Amino acid sequence: MTKPSNDAPTWYLAAVSMFKNEAQHLDEWLGFCVSEGIEHVLLYDNRSTDNFRAVLAPWIAAGIVELFDWPTPYDSGAQTMAHKDALIRLRGRARWAAFIDIDEFLFSPTGQSLPEMMRDYEDHAGVIANWQCYGTSGHELRPTGLTIENYTRRAKTEWVRNRRIKTIVDPYLAVEPQGPHMFKVQPGQSLVTENMIPVRTVRAAKWHGQLRHLAASSPYFPIDPYSIHEPSTKQVSTAKFRINHYVTRSHEDLRVKYKDRNTMLDRDRRSYSRYHDRNEVEDDVLASKAVRVREIIARVRGSEADEALVA
Repeated sequence: MTKPSNDAPTWYLAAVSMFKNEAQHLDEWLGFCVSEGIEHVLLYDNRSTDNFRAVLAPWIAAGIVELFDWPTPYDSGAQTMAHKDALIRLRGRARWAAFIDIDEFLFSPTGQSLPEMMRDYEDHAGVIANWQCYGTSGHELRPTGLTIENYTRRAKTEWVRNRRIKTIVDPYLAVEPQGPHMFKVQPGQSLVTENMIPVRTVRAAKWHGQLRHLAASSPYFPIDPYSIHEPSTKQVSTAKFRINHYVTRSHEDLRVKYKDRNTMLDRDRRSYSRYHDRNEVEDDVLASKAVRVREIIARVRGSEADEALVA
């Protein structure tokens, strides 16, 4: 595929996410994305039954969100197929596309916007960003306020699960998704870490999955029992790009988060939840952004013009 050299894309940085029953979190997540420099978002609804359409209506009217019905069953590769569809839709329209979930908040700890940071990576097919996984922060019930204010305790930085990544990729140079985390890119191209180290997808050892129930009681065992594919690098580096992954939120949220995942037995859901409820490190790095996020939400919900969003 030949990348055009003279047509400027509509957006420098877009984002893509598939979701199900996330209405209560969409405003904050979208407001945060915009605060970090993401200009456009492709959202794929995977059989939601909540009031997501009402929540998204002003974001769609503002030209920020494109919404697609995506009823493919989750366990039939729905997310991978949605990402493949998004690549096609964004070619020629976005210079970069970040593929992240609604519980993942992508930002640069440097304080610069994501587009400013991505200028340094334009000679590459894309850059990966590591997780920092957050637990319940002791909340049994869902608190009022924003996720970035309420959940301030996370796992240790080098926890094996934080080796997991998501990708910001050039839609023209990405051939196809390799699961929800990484992409196959064109020959001669490569994804890189934030430190410019080339990275590829490798398959985890088959026996890793046999450790899942052990991992729930021994989460710092140095093997990720939930990885099928993982990045070739074992380093967790979050100086330039970082994803705060709010895996659990409150215990109340946890009880409903995976109830529709027919890929998990009840026993597996309990183990998965215990494994990810990590609260060892106090880290409120995003709490100071709450005011800005609220301002963006108020502007979008009070206006149908996207100019109000970036003023």
